[in-house]
Amino acid sequence: MSGSTDLIAAIATPQGSGAVSIIRLSGPGLLEALAKILVIHTDLEFHPRSLILGHIRGENGQIIDEVLAVYFPGPNSFTGEDCAEIQGHAGAVVPRLVLAAILEAGARLARPGEFTQRAFLNNRLSLDQAEAVAELVAAQSQSEAVLANRQLAGALKERVNPIAERLISLAASLTVILDFDEPWDANSQLNLTQNLAALRQDLAALLALRREGRIFREGLRIVLAGPPNAGKSSLFNALLGLDRALVSPRPGTTRDYLEASVSWAGVKVELVDTAGLWPESTDELDQLSQDRARAQMGQADLIVWLRDLSAPNPSPPPQEAQESGIPILAVWAKADLIAEPAPNSLAISAKTGQGLAQLKDEAIKLLGLNFDQPPDLVPNFRHQKALEKTSQLVNAAVKALEEGEPPDIITLEIVDALETLGQITGRVMTEDLLTEVFSNFCLGK
Repeated sequence: MSGSTDLIAAIATPQGSGAVSIIRLSGPGLLEALAKILVIHTDLEFHPRSLILGHIRGENGQIIDEVLAVYFPGPNSFTGEDCAEIQGHAGAVVPRLVLAAILEAGARLARPGEFTQRAFLNNRLSLDQAEAVAELVAAQSQSEAVLANRQLAGALKERVNPIAERLISLAASLTVILDFDEPWDANSQLNLTQNLAALRQDLAALLALRREGRIFREGLRIVLAGPPNAGKSSLFNALLGLDRALVSPRPGTTRDYLEASVSWAGVKVELVDTAGLWPESTDELDQLSQDRARAQMGQADLIVWLRDLSAPNPSPPPQEAQESGIPILAVWAKADLIAEPAPNSLAISAKTGQGLAQLKDEAIKLLGLNFDQPPDLVPNFRHQKALEKTSQLVNAAVKALEEGEPPDIITLEIVDALETLGQITGRVMTEDLLTEVFSNFCLGK
């Protein structure tokens, strides 16, 4: 238990126009604080998890709002403490007045993420599940929401905990050998070798999920590039379905890059429109815009290289792009201006919509993605770093064993691996780790 000694409160819904505003409370003294300001005809304590109609009373006894109140007694609540929600009218003023009355009654304003942090400290959620709460709220695509929900349900914890238990078992076995002079013979070393090999496979499988599924969690970044006036901005607008970028027959209209998000089959796609690349230009502003375009190409998951069908001698992608390993999808643009496009090529027209669906299909195919079967689990970047470090420490234990190091040296590597892995679920936590995880939460969560 966290041993919280104070009552916290915060507005949990976006402020502004809307039908309902929800204010959350959690902590000791909750019922006493509400009794000072909540006018109801029954007792919340004897009607848990039921919506009770009442009024919030402010200074001098005036009524601020008509509300519905619900009480969740601990430890069977989100935070593990006594909790309540006050559902009142939304708007710019009323929710603030209700919150002010609650704070005046003895609560303090919750810090960002403090409700979820208390849920973690009270063992209602593991640390990875707590992160999933924030990721679910911040989700910008169906795939992000699905993955966050699976993590919230414990999908990652269920994969990590067995690895941790195996590390604990190995550390315990080695401790017995050290403390009780158990034999450190060929059988003991063979058993350790087999267990470490299995651990390496389990960690590699989790890291592979991250590599293969990162796009489903964080989105796909596609950069539209090509020579000036190749139709990049027109394609950008067509894929967005709105006029976001300026389009002109005059070359060099786009100076800086533009970004906008769309959804392809439930996956977030960040489209980037860039300035045209023309090597013969000596204009300083042109050079700066092209430098930015090249930088964006270097950060892409996929480069769509546009070539104007109506232009002679179309330029190939820059050499650095071809050597970067980033997939490049070559596309002939302005197909509506040419009667017969080049054979065996992808020709599109932003004006008529020709080839746009095929462009999406080819992009997904080139990246080796299957949007119909997204992964069940994708660790986030923090989890990736912890898994990589754990894998390094397990490899170090393997190396120590192979080099004939004594059990105490191998034990140190295994214990360090266990502590590193424990940072994923919160078995091992520090103040810095908690700050890192919960500092990105919003108020009321």
